[in-house]
Amino acid sequence: MRYQNPILRGDYSDPDVIRVGGDYYMVSSSFTYFPGIPLLHSTDLVHWEIINHVAPRLPFASYDEPHHKCGLWAPSIRYREGNFYIYACTPDEGLLAFIAQGPRGSFVAHHIKDVSGWIDPCPFWDDDGQAYLIHAFSASRAGIKNRLYLHKMSADGLTILDDGTEVFVGDAVNVTTEGPKMYKIDGTYWILCPSGGVPRGWQLAMKSGSIYGPYQWKRVLEQKGTPVNGPHQGGLVDTPNGKWWFIHFQDRDAYGRVPHLQPVAWRGGYPVMGDNGAPVPAHEMPAGTSCDYSVPTSDSFRGKTLGLQWQWQAHENPRWYELNGGLRLFAYPTTSLFHAGQYLSQLMQSFRARWEVPLTARFDSATQRAGVGMMGYTYRYLSLEQGLVALYEGTAAEVNRREKETVRERRLLSIPYAKNTAAFTMEIADGSVVFGCNGRIIGDPFPMAKGGWTSARPGVFCADFDPTGPGAAWADFHEVRITDLDS
Repeated sequence: MRYQNPILRGDYSDPDVIRVGGDYYMVSSSFTYFPGIPLLHSTDLVHWEIINHVAPRLPFASYDEPHHKCGLWAPSIRYREGNFYIYACTPDEGLLAFIAQGPRGSFVAHHIKDVSGWIDPCPFWDDDGQAYLIHAFSASRAGIKNRLYLHKMSADGLTILDDGTEVFVGDAVNVTTEGPKMYKIDGTYWILCPSGGVPRGWQLAMKSGSIYGPYQWKRVLEQKGTPVNGPHQGGLVDTPNGKWWFIHFQDRDAYGRVPHLQPVAWRGGYPVMGDNGAPVPAHEMPAGTSCDYSVPTSDSFRGKTLGLQWQWQAHENPRWYELNGGLRLFAYPTTSLFHAGQYLSQLMQSFRARWEVPLTARFDSATQRAGVGMMGYTYRYLSLEQGLVALYEGTAAEVNRREKETVRERRLLSIPYAKNTAAFTMEIADGSVVFGCNGRIIGDPFPMAKGGWTSARPGVFCADFDPTGPGAAWADFHEVRITDLDS
């Protein structure tokens, strides 16, 4: 039996993966979206289910509002002595560890170090129990983007014990080396890391007989003559039968960074990934227990909690919504949809899909809107308002990393509409989205745009675009029905 790449079509950026017995667990970046760090499970490395989020919120009030391009970057996951350890950095607030005894339970958050500019941390415990942490740097904060540092940690992984040792300097030979993952295999220390940048980079494997190096390195995965650009940043994992595999991402622009699975063979003292270092489009399935897991999309909102596919654009605020046989979103005030924490979205799970969203609204002001949107640094949304249906477009521009983005929203068109119910649609295909209402196409196809290190994100919302509004109006979303048109 064979599988095809990508193994997931959602934006599971910067994946890392481990095996515990016959189970595989994967984490990925979540940036400004909460609950943060999705945790996925598989038994065959190809089919995945989402089982948890590691970080419902962070111990920083700044994330009570959208914080695009910030949040949780490039987590790593490890299992040791009955505990799951997940490490991540925010670019400004520093190093965090999340620890739990079971992958489906609550993770306890620890703010280990208040530091700006650390990114992509990975813990490592040596055979003698000594703990280490390896990480990279964010150029926008630290002025460094091509060096890796290794620190000693306390045995529990919660205290950094030194100022660190530089174990790799790539200034002369590489560009933007980051995302390190550390392993020890048959007595050899390995650092696997991406280099060359997201769109066109490659994967490095570095090895040494000493944890502090010096490290010899080699490119082990790159695009070559394939259509898979920038294959890098991921996790190495073995199967119970002793075979090795590598999960990495490919940047698909507005569709985000989608995971691929590569076979790994050890030749010439290095892991040779894919087809002699080039990504494979398809391959024989890994040996093990097959499964038919998938990530949910559609939702009728009949549960007591939101489905795991949904994320807010900031820390969840209980004043935004209620679940009572359906989803009611309240018209919480905002200045723009880009800066609306209550924008409720999910990762696209297919390259072609149709969203159908029936809703009913009760408004008492012309500034209140509810509807569907496709978020990015350029975004568009269709809204039901008092007496009309309207299509809007917004554009966000960065000022600097310490200030909110400037956002310009404009109404593209409006249609008189006397009802308080509507059936909205979004048709996603070929990198564009077309909006509709009650079977009528509204506006032209809109080219989807990336967000802050994220894919474009489809979602639903209710908001008062008067920032002083009381937030008392509401919209009921009876269901979100999503049809995968790739199937």
